[in-house]
Amino acid sequence: MEAGCLWTQPEPKHTDNAADALGMADVQAALLTLNDHDQSEVVQLRNNLAFKRERLKLTRSPGATLYWFMLSSASGLWRGSMWLAKHRLTLFFLLPTMLGYISLKRADHQAEWLGEVEGWVSFVVWWLGLGVLSSVGLGTGMHSGLLFLFPHLLKVCLAAEQCGHLHFDVRQDIWWNPEGFYCNSFASGGDVGLRQIFLKVFWSSFLWGAGTAIGEIPPYAFSYHARQAGLKVEAYNEELQDARAGADPKYRQQMDVVRASIAAMKAWMLGIIERFGFWGVFLLSAWPNAAFDLCGICCGQFGMGFWEFFGGTFAGKALVKVNLQTLVLLSLFRKQSRERIMGWLEWCLPNSIPYVWRSERTPAQVVHEVLLSRITVFKASITTRQQHAIDSRWFYLRLSDNFRSSEALGRWAWSFVPVFGGTSLWSFIVFMMVFQFLKDCIEQFAQSHMAHHHNLQLLKAANDRQKAYDKQE
Repeated sequence: MEAGCLWTQPEPKHTDNAADALGMADVQAALLTLNDHDQSEVVQLRNNLAFKRERLKLTRSPGATLYWFMLSSASGLWRGSMWLAKHRLTLFFLLPTMLGYISLKRADHQAEWLGEVEGWVSFVVWWLGLGVLSSVGLGTGMHSGLLFLFPHLLKVCLAAEQCGHLHFDVRQDIWWNPEGFYCNSFASGGDVGLRQIFLKVFWSSFLWGAGTAIGEIPPYAFSYHARQAGLKVEAYNEELQDARAGADPKYRQQMDVVRASIAAMKAWMLGIIERFGFWGVFLLSAWPNAAFDLCGICCGQFGMGFWEFFGGTFAGKALVKVNLQTLVLLSLFRKQSRERIMGWLEWCLPNSIPYVWRSERTPAQVVHEVLLSRITVFKASITTRQQHAIDSRWFYLRLSDNFRSSEALGRWAWSFVPVFGGTSLWSFIVFMMVFQFLKDCIEQFAQSHMAHHHNLQLLKAANDRQKAYDKQE
């Protein structure tokens, strides 16, 4: 199977990415048939349309941006729904499963069992989705590892220290759940080993790593279908040209040290992929590689099969890289390591900062005290928090509880206020970074959909000029 589809391999001419690629190819082919005057007019029109797309941003044109985003969303939802409705998996698995779930939910039957199923589905979707968001897009993914996975690992370490056991549910730390961890009624068993904590967080880390592998599919799929259409996409072609040119020392001498190093690394990656194939992809994805997007582009342009690319990416990211990261972070987050790190910071950082910091305590000591106070508060909440009964109602009914009165709405709104309200400053920072990511996504979807319509406009303009020229002849 060599296409970006997990069950069937459609022909390139039937896929949406390939259709867009063929549209751009048709525009380029039509330009070559025009005379110099008409060609310059169409090129000028293309430049004007490109400038218009660049200005399509929420800060400049919020109405137009949202309009094109809604068109893109509606088009994508329609195509996805049609594909899903025609797929055999929907008829024989998804549809019966959903009907059975809705029937049991409405009858309020097997509430405890349904609660477990809902918990696991939410758990899988949360971590898998965060992994996808971390790597999807050409270098524009959300840093969900730093924002969600790494704090999750720290919370599990702190909970294990406080409880003395691991009999708490890690599924509580998803979807901004206010419940959090609690120790239950199990007796403390003393220190919890690193191996036990690693096994406790294994599925969270594994699902996140699997999501990062899935997020690498779009650059590969678009590049692959562009190759099938006989087209090299401009943005991807520039990346490939830079990578190939990076192998030339004369080319790197014209750059500064940073750019030359990046160019050399890209050239090295390109050689690894061309020489070793699957194992090259595996090696390049098995460590924190910020330039891995180039790997998907190259594999698509080289015509590498889907399972060869995705298999190497999945094995490297979900089985090797994320587990090594987890082991390193768990080792650093344990109490002994935390105290050593803070002690080292207090030793190496200056005792004062001229014109900025004048206090009896050093900056490192203040940071240490703040961290200890936050850890103490978190551990105290784990000890005092109690397990609540399972609320088997639909999620929208649970959400509607916050709108039953002005007092309830006020408490709910106040809980989102950083520092003074119910949320922490870190949660507010996470919210702002997620908001920025969503803003970028809206703008990119809007610009992409506008580009599709602009390609059709350019193709029509080129064809009209060609017909007019033929009539003159």
